Amino acid sequence: MQMTVHSSHLLTECFLANSTSTKVEYKILVPNAVRADQPIPLILHFHGAMSSATSLEAAMPAYDLAWKIGELPPAIVACASTPTLGGFYIDHVGGPSWESLASLELPQHLANRYALNAQWAAIGASMGGYCALKMALRNPSNCVAVAALSPAIFPAETYEEVPTRNLPSVLNDLNLAMGTDIATYANNSVYGILRSNLVSLSKVSPQIFIDCGDKDEFNLHDGAVYLHEALDRRSIPHTFKSIPGARHADEHTSARQGAAIRFLGKALRAALLTP
Repeated sequence: MQMTVHSSHLLTECFLANSTSTKVEYKILVPNAVRADQPIPLILHFHGAMSSATSLEAAMPAYDLAWKIGELPPAIVACASTPTLGGFYIDHVGGPSWESLASLELPQHLANRYALNAQWAAIGASMGGYCALKMALRNPSNCVAVAALSPAIFPAETYEEVPTRNLPSVLNDLNLAMGTDIATYANNSVYGILRSNLVSLSKVSPQIFIDCGDKDEFNLHDGAVYLHEALDRRSIPHTFKSIPGARHADEHTSARQGAAIRFLGKALRAALLTP
């Protein structure tokens, strides 16, 4: 029988991360009804640019609601505070390695404390959506589902090809941080990772959810459509939602976040029922 969770508690902690040689603060949501020895999935929640793990605190009501109405199975939800400039969830040449911190070291750290099972999922908005997609496509056999809201991705596959209209503000810094040579850029690009993992993705693929407002003021809708078409060309199943009239963050944000969490919940529930 599926357990119903009515609330969770939020913890704020930190650990010394080898990937970045820094102390990293993180927040975790722990469902109140879960036993300490009960194996449950991990959901990695990635914050956007100029933000922090407080993103998870803000999203706590959405997770609690999904648990209360049975749309999300019990899970540990974790979010690490990472920098924007000098970070961007990228493993920088010579360090620090922020993608490794988010995708490998933090989950391993949590697995030493909680009875995590093999299923995990990822969700993120903006810069966090970029990281969530990289993680899922780089590790398709281990990821059940990924939800990327207004992901910070470009409608191009090399540093020089990104249109000027897609490089406002900090997005120009992200494009530069991804690398100016073809190989480094491809390794940090959602499209480069997609191409390199096509064989694996053809055998097993995470369930993929992408959305973006068609009035996104940073023009991220261009990149979302580009990824949607790239996945279509390769016959990789996914859900893509272009939200009419929606900006990067506005009155539509709460509903979009709720839809993304429900998407993860449905995928995780199906995975938990699969022998």
